[in-house]
Amino acid sequence: MRRDYYLHKRKNGIFYVEFVNPENGEKMSARSTGETDKIKATIKAELWKVNGLPTGRLKKPRPIVEAAGIESIIKTIRKSELNSDDALRVVSTLKSMGLIDIAAVKNTGRGAVSFVQFLSDFWDFDKSEYIRDRLAHGYRFSRRYARECQNRLKAELVPFFGDKKLNCVTTDDLKKLSNQLADRGLSTSTINQVVLICCTPLKWAFNEKIIPANPAVGLTKFSITNKERGILTESEAAAVFAVEWKDKRAFVASLVAATTGARQGECLGLRRSDIGTDTINIAHSYSPLDGLKCPKNGHKRVVPLLPEVRAALQDLLKDNPHDTDDPFIFFSLQANRPVDPKVILGGLKEALQKIEVDTSRNVTFHSWRHWFCSKITEKIEGEKVAKVSGHLSEAVFKKYADHIETKNIQDVGNAAAQAFGNILQFRKAG
Repeated sequence: MRRDYYLHKRKNGIFYVEFVNPENGEKMSARSTGETDKIKATIKAELWKVNGLPTGRLKKPRPIVEAAGIESIIKTIRKSELNSDDALRVVSTLKSMGLIDIAAVKNTGRGAVSFVQFLSDFWDFDKSEYIRDRLAHGYRFSRRYARECQNRLKAELVPFFGDKKLNCVTTDDLKKLSNQLADRGLSTSTINQVVLICCTPLKWAFNEKIIPANPAVGLTKFSITNKERGILTESEAAAVFAVEWKDKRAFVASLVAATTGARQGECLGLRRSDIGTDTINIAHSYSPLDGLKCPKNGHKRVVPLLPEVRAALQDLLKDNPHDTDDPFIFFSLQANRPVDPKVILGGLKEALQKIEVDTSRNVTFHSWRHWFCSKITEKIEGEKVAKVSGHLSEAVFKKYADHIETKNIQDVGNAAAQAFGNILQFRKAG
């Protein structure tokens, strides 16, 4: 008569039981009874035979026939020469039964690469398929943004993901990342930007069929609670332009931004040919990584230029050491590029320190743009200001761009003359 199980003692003195598979008569894997006394071990084996073998973390009893069937499946899988497609079928079957909740992925192919290496290639401006495709379809993408993504990748994502593979990244990983960043006290904007460096490539990889699912789907973004940029009062603005500035370029750049709403990159991109009689042409923006490019939103614009500001620009041009046909107004030691943005920002910070503006107010060069819009809208309706300052969204801009009349520019110019009359009583930079 065939036995139902066998007991044997191991070197540690504990009895183990090997049940016999009722289907084929083969011994199943040995299980510890936890007993050193044979009688007690036998009693436990008999109870398991009747009530079922304890399985899983909860030690839920399972009939020996079922336990033997599962063990046979596992043994068959281990003995079989499975390929990656076979493995996918096994995992997909378990997932369809609701037993697991992981993506079924191959351990080979494009998805089986290091996630951080994939991100590094994805945000490489010169190598990225994604960036090349965006540019080919007319979208704007700057080297500066790609560089920022690379820097955040090295600082935040490489330490977090380590050598985890692209096709193994889960939604839980992304949630854990965002919560970890939040625990460090980073701003919600920074957290969203870091997570976006992961989410954009994951979405692209899914669309390209590199990974079977997009783990970023349904991920909750943090509500943006950024610290607002500070804006100077009228008396503070007048005081800033009244103090002595060490660098004339920084002084004039702030003057242009305050009276035209131009962004820093747009100021740096200005050339002699952009100066008109009573207007200035905002045709370019400049960044050290991207060089000259279109202004933000991709649209050029004409802005009213006050006589005093035009005179300051012309005076600055006299200091330009380069004999070129159309030199940069905010020149550097190199004829083919303007001054470093740090010079412009550094000059402003020094002037703010002289009039004792609290640094916690977050006054930056871009604050001049806010200053311009807040002051000018006191004199004239906002729509005219938006058209001249380039604040319109792309969709709205296309609707109105062809209808920006000369009178509109004149109206804003007249309003600017009234709004900025006090601050134009400035003392020239050294």
